[in-house]
Amino acid sequence: MSKRKRPQLDMAKNKTVFVCSECGNESTKWLGKCPACNSWNTFYEQKIVETKNKEKITAGSTPQKLNSYEAKETLRTNTGFHELDRVLGGGLVKGSLVLIGGEPGIGKSTLILQICDKIKGDGKVLYVSGEESAEQIKLRADRLGINNEDILFLGETDIDIVNQAIINVNPKLVIIDSIQTMYSDEITAAAGSVSQVREITRASYESL
Repeated sequence: MSKRKRPQLDMAKNKTVFVCSECGNESTKWLGKCPACNSWNTFYEQKIVETKNKEKITAGSTPQKLNSYEAKETLRTNTGFHELDRVLGGGLVKGSLVLIGGEPGIGKSTLILQICDKIKGDGKVLYVSGEESAEQIKLRADRLGINNEDILFLGETDIDIVNQAIINVNPKLVIIDSIQTMYSDEITAAAGSVSQVREITRASYESL
């Protein structure tokens, strides 16, 4: 009597690595000095779960001729600022992530609040803040003359709670101010570290 072959299952393997909190460099062992950025005592332990599936083969893995694809015009949403739309290639693309960076106090929060007001109709706008309270945001909105019922505010730094709010609200636009204040319980590093920012960015993109 022949033995029945059991189906191969995906196996999860725990792996521990050490990550530099300054530059994100990874090492299989703890190091006193980071060889990438030369910082001292910046390595911390981090557990990673790797999933292996040898049978995972998709049609998209096979190279195709570029000429076989049909070019489609990407739908974009105007931000209300001509120069910003030009930098973005014509406006905001649905499902995309845009990072606005700059020195403190140059007006990043003011700009994104104005964008929230100018993108009206076709859904809500979710403004997530990990730095300022609702009262502070409302004072800025009043100063700018913004009175928009489509703007929803959430003061939160836990990315799991933020992602659930995104699912519940299903907004047209999500603002996270700022990304370095967010954290995930899956990462042992402090909020604002390279590992946290990388994980938050991935999780935020998957929730869109």
